[in-house]
Amino acid sequence: MFNFVENWPTSTTTLTDVLLSPARPPSVYIHIFMAPSRLALAVGCVVATLSATVAIYYGLTELKPAQKRKRLRKKLPQTIYTWRRPDLVQLKEEDLWNSLTDVLCNAGLTPWIYTYLSYLLSPSKYILSGGFAYATATRTSDVPDDPGSLEELSVFQYQNTLSRMAQTADGLAVVVRVIAVRNEGHEHLALLRKIAAGPLSLTSSNHCLPMFREISFEDVVFGVFPKTGGCMDEAFGAWAENSVGDVLDMILQTLEGLIFLHDLNIAHRDMFLSNILIQWHPESLRTMTVPISRPRVYIIDFEFAVEFPPDCPAEDRVSVGYPLCKWYPSTGYSRPAPPEVECGKPYCPFKLDVWQLGVVFTDWSFTTIPAIDEVLEDMKLSDPAMRLSANEALKRLSELVNNMSPASLMIPPHFKFPGDP
Repeated sequence: MFNFVENWPTSTTTLTDVLLSPARPPSVYIHIFMAPSRLALAVGCVVATLSATVAIYYGLTELKPAQKRKRLRKKLPQTIYTWRRPDLVQLKEEDLWNSLTDVLCNAGLTPWIYTYLSYLLSPSKYILSGGFAYATATRTSDVPDDPGSLEELSVFQYQNTLSRMAQTADGLAVVVRVIAVRNEGHEHLALLRKIAAGPLSLTSSNHCLPMFREISFEDVVFGVFPKTGGCMDEAFGAWAENSVGDVLDMILQTLEGLIFLHDLNIAHRDMFLSNILIQWHPESLRTMTVPISRPRVYIIDFEFAVEFPPDCPAEDRVSVGYPLCKWYPSTGYSRPAPPEVECGKPYCPFKLDVWQLGVVFTDWSFTTIPAIDEVLEDMKLSDPAMRLSANEALKRLSELVNNMSPASLMIPPHFKFPGDP
């Protein structure tokens, strides 16, 4: 027998009672010659008490779901631009999106796997067909990194940190893109809800890429869009072996999409090749046969777009300055711009759309068909009053193409390098 605690109240008092007692704890004397069983009992009481205390502490301090969301939100960028450039707020790109894994999973989405640089890989070897992305028929699957192949459909290269790839529960490949943050981007969101979702998205002449759904996380809204098979910035001068006929079909569809927008008093104001997507590249020059099927063209990225009310007079449907949105720095514009934008006076944003589309093709490629090249040139005239509207360009170009045999357009585009005469 031994005296473990001085003045231990009763024989039934436990060490837990002593430790949790509000009274001043008594002096504890541990004797050298202790019975092993009593020592083990004492140590066990201490361990149990500490374990219970730790459990109670963490039970009381465990964050509730709402608190976790708010804590995560504080770590995320507070503006759209810093989301686009997380390095400005000392955030790493992949750390940013990795922190949102649970948010995406709770929405039924599995993020694609980051590999290196700006490349993401599908969690499945092949993506499920959703009607928006197809492999080029002439591209075999056994060639490593072959553009246009089945394997390449499972790879995605993002342009900035605003978007990432994910897979839905049923296997569809989708793009998750930041649309609105706090009080920014809500005009963009309203526009997408109007033209990329709902009844207008079902119109055949509407070439806006559909928005499948929205995901809200605190004050951030993400849009979910289908993955497409390619982009028009690869349509010529890159790997795709498209003919003049292939490219002209893409131009005609893009003009049709612009007319749809302009009829709604919407100007895109960023109508460059990187914002025009396609289901696949026909690559007619690989087979030298006229394709039976043609890929559909889709227009994306409406953050710089402007919309005018239906009752707004035509003379008041104007823009001033570089075609940017409120959250984009005014000093950050690097796209080509027509003279009316550079002069700082009010200009027609609808004619800007036509110039942006026309300057891409006439600055980099010629069809070598004078009548068609003339239309493309008239789309980028310096004087906006003389420049073609989207309606005029589509009418003239479609008449020319329809009066030519498809076989006569089975010629390569003339690629023009910068600085070439």
